[in-house]
Amino acid sequence: MDEDYAAQMASLIELMRIIGNDTQQCEVKECKRKLSSSITDTLSAFSNGSGGYIILGLSEKAGFTPVEGFNARSMQEALSQACEKMTPPVRPTIVTCPFEGTNLVFARVEEMLPRDKPCFITAEGPHKGSFIRTGDGDRRMTEYEVDRLIEEHVQPSYDLSTVRDATLDDLNPHLVFGLLQRQRELHPHVFADRPDADMLRDLRVLTADPGNAADSGNAADSNDESTTHPTLAGLLALGRYPQKYFPRLNVTIAVFPGNSRNEVFVEGERLIASETIVGPIPVMIDDTVESLRQWTGASDDDRSIDGGGPSDYPMTVLREAVTNALLHRDYSPDARGTQVHVDVFTDRIEVTNPGGLFGAVTQSTLNAPGNGSTRNQYLASLLASTPYPDGGYVLENGGAGYPQIEHTLNQEGSDPATIRNTIDEFRITIPRRRPPEDDRSRNVAQHIMTLLKENPSASARDIMHDLDLTPLAVANALKALIAKGLVESVPARPQPQRFYRLKH
Repeated sequence: MDEDYAAQMASLIELMRIIGNDTQQCEVKECKRKLSSSITDTLSAFSNGSGGYIILGLSEKAGFTPVEGFNARSMQEALSQACEKMTPPVRPTIVTCPFEGTNLVFARVEEMLPRDKPCFITAEGPHKGSFIRTGDGDRRMTEYEVDRLIEEHVQPSYDLSTVRDATLDDLNPHLVFGLLQRQRELHPHVFADRPDADMLRDLRVLTADPGNAADSGNAADSNDESTTHPTLAGLLALGRYPQKYFPRLNVTIAVFPGNSRNEVFVEGERLIASETIVGPIPVMIDDTVESLRQWTGASDDDRSIDGGGPSDYPMTVLREAVTNALLHRDYSPDARGTQVHVDVFTDRIEVTNPGGLFGAVTQSTLNAPGNGSTRNQYLASLLASTPYPDGGYVLENGGAGYPQIEHTLNQEGSDPATIRNTIDEFRITIPRRRPPEDDRSRNVAQHIMTLLKENPSASARDIMHDLDLTPLAVANALKALIAKGLVESVPARPQPQRFYRLKH
């Protein structure tokens, strides 16, 4: 077992020597005479993040070489004592490993369960003594991050918040009818003879405003429509236009011209397209997926529109990713100004929502069967019976989530999705099925070359229209042609879009 730790430590040191600094997952400390005072910051950061490794007795300044005169035994004991200065106490695996003629201390710090976070320096308290790993350093957590972790000790109920300015008229009758019908089918002994208004209160779509009921002096008034309002969950699942009250609880789509944000924000390029998707959650899911289908050239059966084989992205995967983002996002007041973002690049699609993983789910257990956990339990319950406008239910598969995404990508022969999870953000990246430089891309490039031979210049929109191509297909081909020196961008015109021509 110790040999395994020694091999793992040597591998980490080799990596750090190559890149020239320590990493997000590994922190080195010299500790020649005493334990570094910042070691507790690192213990907190790894415990609050996804875990990590600590190596004592190694000098980063000297090219990650052993420190002369390092006392591994005393430093191992000092590290153990530092772990007791944390709340909750940190329990890492600490071993002494031989390396290049001396001994180093190697520790593996596991991520703590959400119910035990934040892990903080006891003497400083949670809001000053909690850290998180950022890059190769430890950063003190923000008040927002600490509050979100503390909230996870109990089930949040922000989705049950009363939207006091909203009324029954703000709900979509078609969605409400579908929900009630589904619930009566599923639970006839409970709801068969229950009036609609009572069912909506039972399902927490509507709730009485206790302030108004108290003002009236009559408890019976709590059932009156004038004192009954939609909950946030009810408005998001069944509302006509929830953005009337929460304008940023929507989805934004940005289509980039390449595979990097820098090409837009640094190099002066422009987005191919951007749009905002609004409405209740079932409508936002449908409209977002339909927009992605158009941008990526996929059809409903996950095959390309031209029939030439599988599309670049399985639509079932994109639907699941968008659904998960809207279902599991953070709906606390601090996060209601943040949208769900869908960024489309030439080689991938990223779906990002505010709020990280919740409950018993960590990044390492995300794909474990039956390990689901939801931050918004009332919203999840409603969406299980909320119909899409064209049929089916939002959580018809029981909210399989990430395991379903991974299974579908594996079946389709695609690379697996990648996850970036922090306290305040969750991002899933879905890779494009085929690399940009495939036969189809070369054919598109040939068609564009032919078009530009017949015209002095053309915009990307012109090329899309004339050749009946998707924006991403045009962006991929233009980028390749420019890189090869065959096509160039025409000097800026008054119009916002760029024009392209053959390079002479």
